[in-house]
Formats: sequence, structure tokens, C-alpha cells
Amino acid sequence: MKASLDVLLDVQKNYKQLLKKMTRIHTLTIAEWQLLQNVLDGNDTQTELVKKTKLDVSTLSRQLSKLVEKNLLSIKKMGEKPMARKKYLYQITDQGRTALNEMNADFEKMSSELFSQWTNEEQNLLKILLNRLNTSFERIES
Repeated sequence: MKASLDVLLDVQKNYKQLLKKMTRIHTLTIAEWQLLQNVLDGNDTQTELVKKTKLDVSTLSRQLSKLVEKNLLSIKKMGEKPMARKKYLYQITDQGRTALNEMNADFEKMSSELFSQWTNEEQNLLKILLNRLNTSFERIES
């Protein structure tokens, strides 16, 4: 039997592979899907998105620009203070909302299929154990 962390690596690889396949269908990347969700959730400035995603500013900026190019996000300049750093407000477009809704629906369908043979008790136990494992990782990082 494989060690727990080895199994987690396998699960992560399978999960990422499925997500890549699903996001490709909607002409998104996993990062773009997550960014669209964050903007929809009200994190609509680069400062808020950096805090939420913990991405490097330049990486985030490139990803946001790509979403604007794809017409999934619109961008609006905020304020006109001289010598101040430019601030932008990002908003999800109708096209972005459609792509996000379709991707989220496919994600929910995949999740339902994945756990269709699991009882509620088994699903809850998995959540408890994964949360406990995550807490242990956070303690090690501190």
C-alpha cells in the first residue's frame, strides 16, 4: 500500500489533469477560471487579487491582461491623482460570466460523478481528514 502523501500526489495529478481538460473546453486555463471566480466574488482590484491569490504582481497582471484580451474581463481606470500608481477596477463581462457559469457547472458535474458512490458520511469524513491534514501543513509552514 502506498504512503498517504504518495497517494495525495497521485490524487493531485489526476485532479489537475481533469481540470486542465475541463478548462480547455471553455478556452480557459485553471488560473483564469480561478481569477474569474475571484473577480465575481468581489475581488476586483489588483491589490485585492494579489492578497487573495498570493500571486506575484507581474504574474497576476499578465493573467488579467489575457482575460481582458479574451473579452472575459473589462477594465476601468479608477482615479486620476498625479504621480499616483494607476488603479484599475476589473469587471466580469457577459462572455466571462457565461464561460465561468459553464465551467462551474462542469466542475459540479465532475464532482457529483466523482463522489456518486460515496455516502454522505464518507464524504464528511474525507473533508474532516483533509482539513486536519491542511492544518498540520500550516503548522509546519509557520
